Amino acid sequence: MAYSYQTQRRILVGVLAVLAVACTWILEETKVYRRAPGYEVKKRAAELADRAYDALKDYYVGDLGRTINPDDDPAATGMIGPRSSPIRNSQGNLAAKRTSINPNFAAVIVDYFQQINLKPGDVVAVALSSSFPAMTVNLYAAMEAMELQPVVITTVGSSTWGATDPDFTWLDMERVLQEKGLMRIRSVAATPGGSNDMGNSLSAEGRRLVAEACERNGVRILTSRNILDAISNRMDVYFERAGGRDIAAYVNVGGSIASLGFSLAQIPLPSGLHTDLWTRNFPRAGTMVRLAKMGVPVIHLGLPQNMARRFGLPVAPDYLPAVGDGEALGKPGYNIGLTAAMLVFYGILTLILTLPELRRRFVKTSPGGAA
Repeated sequence: MAYSYQTQRRILVGVLAVLAVACTWILEETKVYRRAPGYEVKKRAAELADRAYDALKDYYVGDLGRTINPDDDPAATGMIGPRSSPIRNSQGNLAAKRTSINPNFAAVIVDYFQQINLKPGDVVAVALSSSFPAMTVNLYAAMEAMELQPVVITTVGSSTWGATDPDFTWLDMERVLQEKGLMRIRSVAATPGGSNDMGNSLSAEGRRLVAEACERNGVRILTSRNILDAISNRMDVYFERAGGRDIAAYVNVGGSIASLGFSLAQIPLPSGLHTDLWTRNFPRAGTMVRLAKMGVPVIHLGLPQNMARRFGLPVAPDYLPAVGDGEALGKPGYNIGLTAAMLVFYGILTLILTLPELRRRFVKTSPGGAA
């Protein structure tokens, strides 16, 4: 009798375990795509970035007659610049540049904006390094989709594989996007970048090409005596262009020394949204840190690989990712109705199967052994 009772218990446990596995399998196989909050504006931003990539590639190949290097740019996007150039000011990371060429980063940036509750018309101070033109396309698309009012200062010099073509600097790219009716945002000022933000690491030819890029695109070039002067000049531009309105956010792309105040090689700064930079002690406060100390949220768009992993995007792909990928837009989730039905079903079935065991434990038997 004891053997039979223990055997029945084992069978019962086994049946329930099999049912649990079966229910889990069904729920996994019937997952549905759940859109993330703000899906519509995120999707709109990603689609705009994708169209901007196409427009810039058409201009680069068609109007400028450039040839895309398949080794550096296997996705043939035209967003990877030459390795060597007179306006190259530092060594870049090719994997980082390839990773940044993803229109879905525009949705990621919208996600950051939504976290700090930005609204149409809000002023956003922006510091751009031309080292990541694709990420800047994503940023512009996000700001356009959210109808923000950015004040953009660009460093024209670029690290390896960025906007290093002297005829296709970031200033040229944003002009092309405006002329094609895709984006209205333009830089209000520019600097050579590089050492002390004054172009000290560029040759005389490089500085001349930077000046020519500013002139043909009608962008004011900021001149400074030293790095502290460069930082102050940028602050003046931001507040002047804000016109008395509050600066709602600060966005940094790349590693401009006047923006950061320090080198990312010496003090790594995680990518993403920062609301507590004012608590950290930096050796020099660039515009980013100065505004952070005034309570302005900071979004740092650097280290694209880390951002990609965080939001489920590919790292250094050899293809151009399609719009719609990544957790910023959405991700698979369990079917709520089916999950609830499965839970009720499993609960009822468990009760039915365990009823004899419950009766055995809680129903007293008569002295003669009858129930």
